[in-house]
Amino acid sequence: MRKLLLALIVMAGVALGQDVASPAAPEKPTKPKGVIHLQEVKDPPDVQAKENCNNFSFAAALAGALSYENAEIKQDYWIDKLYGGGVCVEIGDPQDLARKVAGSYVLDDGRHVDVSLEYFPGVPSNSAAFLVPVMTDEILIVFVEGHADLLVGAMWDEYRSTRGERMIDLKELHLLDPLATADKRKAILDVAGEDAAKITGYMQVKTVEVDKAYWPK
Repeated sequence: MRKLLLALIVMAGVALGQDVASPAAPEKPTKPKGVIHLQEVKDPPDVQAKENCNNFSFAAALAGALSYENAEIKQDYWIDKLYGGGVCVEIGDPQDLARKVAGSYVLDDGRHVDVSLEYFPGVPSNSAAFLVPVMTDEILIVFVEGHADLLVGAMWDEYRSTRGERMIDLKELHLLDPLATADKRKAILDVAGEDAAKITGYMQVKTVEVDKAYWPK
């Protein structure tokens, strides 16, 4: 009966002088539909570069990541330490910046902290490198087209493969852009598409508070 109805519809189309579309090719098997997750870190810092320059974006991003770990060191300090003052230049080699930043610092409230940075070039092959920090309220610095942003959220698709394996497809990264105005600070990268190519690397910021009793004299 179904074949007969289809034949009648085709015949009617021809009789009326209408174009009849050829039967569509069978669709390829699609990935099982999963569950879309969206998560952001709690209470992300407000970051604003004092100058619209790539090096200021890094100083602001670093200051923001440190403040999120309760180790506030102003961006002005990093501009002076890393770039020799308020000049407008490119960010520079992230590995070199990591070496210059690494060390012990005394905060305004008298606490002592050790700060270290670890840089990873490119986009990680395992999306957990981006998702785990978001899920554990850790902020990463992400380098996007020459400037530095803060990773504060992500969207991903979780599903089961035909073999029953748990699969994760990263869809979006939610970033804070220190160079943008307040109303445009939040940026979304579609990493499932062409936006992934904009990322040149990312950096973890670690702080360890040192007890004064063990501070070397």
